[in-house]
Amino acid sequence: MKLWIYVVRRLALTIPVLLGVTLITFYLSYGMGDPLAPYVTEKTTPEQYQELMEKHNLDEPIQVQYVTYLRNVITFNWGYSKVINQDVSDAMREKFAATLELSILAFIVAVATALPLGIFSSIRQNRWEDHSIRLFALFGSAIPIFWFALFLQYIFSIYTHWQISLRYDPILWEITDPIDIETNFLLIDSIAAGSLPHFVDALKHMILPATVLAYGSMATIIRLMRGNMLDVLGQDYIRTAKSKGLTENQVTFKHGAPNAMIPTVTLLGMGFAGLINGSVLTETIFTWPGLGAWAITAMRSLDVSAILAYTLFSAFLYIIANLIVDILYAFLDPRVELGGHSSVAEILVVSLSILMLIVTYFSISTAVWFGLIILISLTVLTLYSVTNRLVANREDAWVLLLFSGTLFVIWSILSGFFMVIIYVSIFLYSLYVAAFWSDIRDGFSPKFDELKRAAYQVKRNPLTILGLVLVVSLLSIALFAPFLAPPSESQRDPMSMEEHFDFNYDHQPPCYFSCTAESGQENGYILGSTDRGYDIYYGIVWGSRTSLDVAVKVVITGTFIAVIIGAVSGYYGGRVDDIIMRITDVFIAIPGLVLALAIIAVTGDNSIEMLMYALIIVWWPGFTRVIRAEALRIRKLPYIEAAKAAGASDFRIIFKHVIPNCITSIIVIATMDMGGIVLSLAALGFLGFGGAADLAEWGKLVSFGQDDMLKGDWWGFFFPGLAVALWALGFYLLGDGVRDILDPKQRN
Repeated sequence: MKLWIYVVRRLALTIPVLLGVTLITFYLSYGMGDPLAPYVTEKTTPEQYQELMEKHNLDEPIQVQYVTYLRNVITFNWGYSKVINQDVSDAMREKFAATLELSILAFIVAVATALPLGIFSSIRQNRWEDHSIRLFALFGSAIPIFWFALFLQYIFSIYTHWQISLRYDPILWEITDPIDIETNFLLIDSIAAGSLPHFVDALKHMILPATVLAYGSMATIIRLMRGNMLDVLGQDYIRTAKSKGLTENQVTFKHGAPNAMIPTVTLLGMGFAGLINGSVLTETIFTWPGLGAWAITAMRSLDVSAILAYTLFSAFLYIIANLIVDILYAFLDPRVELGGHSSVAEILVVSLSILMLIVTYFSISTAVWFGLIILISLTVLTLYSVTNRLVANREDAWVLLLFSGTLFVIWSILSGFFMVIIYVSIFLYSLYVAAFWSDIRDGFSPKFDELKRAAYQVKRNPLTILGLVLVVSLLSIALFAPFLAPPSESQRDPMSMEEHFDFNYDHQPPCYFSCTAESGQENGYILGSTDRGYDIYYGIVWGSRTSLDVAVKVVITGTFIAVIIGAVSGYYGGRVDDIIMRITDVFIAIPGLVLALAIIAVTGDNSIEMLMYALIIVWWPGFTRVIRAEALRIRKLPYIEAAKAAGASDFRIIFKHVIPNCITSIIVIATMDMGGIVLSLAALGFLGFGGAADLAEWGKLVSFGQDDMLKGDWWGFFFPGLAVALWALGFYLLGDGVRDILDPKQRN
């Protein structure tokens, strides 16, 4: 396929994904209360309300309302924000400049720092410099962004006079020496005005939030660049260059780095989009007047128009960035396969989507009919494909049973029968061991050899040992929580922290050697207390159970979904793969944190269960794509073709060959996501979403300590945030170690 055809195809496939995103946001809007709330006051009469209903087509059938909504999206008529009393489109244009300026500076810092560190780490592999840089990168991925921001705020507010909040000094910019703000990019406007004091002031206010925002992206780029460099340095042409007498620097920077940069550069676009959408937490903490802070304010006040607009904007930004990355990658690397010809299903979906957009702009009634045609066509196409497959090969009926079983398991887990599933699994596995004991016993010897090799690999890597120690320690704390922090006799639920106000609502500092067992006595809190009278030590110990419970349920449920869907999609390919991946792309297009926040805001359910459901919805699509990519690779291997030639069924091939050979990726990703999910859980808890106020959860504890931080009461935010960071760091380090152990290239 020629490059220009590939570009056109990618542009076309973007359209149905965009439509899918609008369908999700439109559906969410139905659960967010009255869409006319921004336009209604106490003086609004029923007649005026009815006029508003007719004006916005809210009295029409749902399909007509969707078309109206779609037209408004296309024309950037995104409603009215009651939070700031302004049109959403105008507000986004004003606030986007602040977010974009901050993101650009953070991006420059991240790239300028990460690329040389990634290269240096690769050429010093398995030495102390490599371990130090890897640990620095893993800390960037593991440290909660809100905790890092609070930590910097505390350090700079206590020990320096550095500006830690707002975008500029209002006295300088508005009173003492006002200048014209033309572009709303303060650095550019100050340069245009020729004012060095304004430039320095704007830069000082940007440094801390830009550093916080850059650290996470920096960590990702370092790890990616290091991995790419290690792959490149092991290639034959690198060994040839060394044999010709080229110096190590010449080989590294003339041959190695340029080729390793190709996948890195192409992913920088996604990284930049991630910075813009990841500014939610940073802007909230530093009171930065950008899109992120505005979005959080809108979600807390249930501002429907603002929430949907930010969700749409975030999704569009990711889709455009992903499109640019794919095209750039195909342009830079000639080795990339551009794919085959478009399928009939693909052409049909794209054509109808384009037609729907065109018609929507001109006629609502006509667009409704075309929308129904799209839905009917896709439904008929799907049913035809499934029926035709089952009639041609009745053995494929297992696919339907598989998906039915998957839905049952998911329902069981989410309905509170998680432990029942675990007990049943243990019972069935015990029966399996008893029935096939002789075969299992004969397999002990080679498995014992594998364990010895794995232990040797672990001993060679001190970071893996550190990760294992952290994980075991934190899991032990969760397991022995009733003994480490016994709840009081009057406490109904040990997961709910008790309030103690015996100290006149003052924070109590931590004590280390003179603590008493009775709460309410001076120096009675090992790690101090919060302004609400919560014992931080108790919250951290029992918060480990909250984190473990949510992480395990989300990982197991998401893994189950992703493995089944990804393996089936990758193995069959064709129309099955096209349909599944387009649906998956819709969910991936919306940033995870934004989607989780929107789901919680829409439902109005702040329980930990709803937060868990939101995380499952957010998590499974990305994992599905990883498993699908593995299945696509594996299905082309010779032993798969041999199994087909021997008459093996698709069911046997998928579960006997495809999924087992994906197990490395499954284990590594699941292990690392045990840390990533807790980071997301803590972020949502910090923002005030998920669980009751007295729930033992680390993110909530950090938020309690935020208000009194600048008074010098550092323990309120420090210890809970440290617990989150150690949890994530432990699983990230362990995941890296497991990947090395399971990598066949490391077996020597």
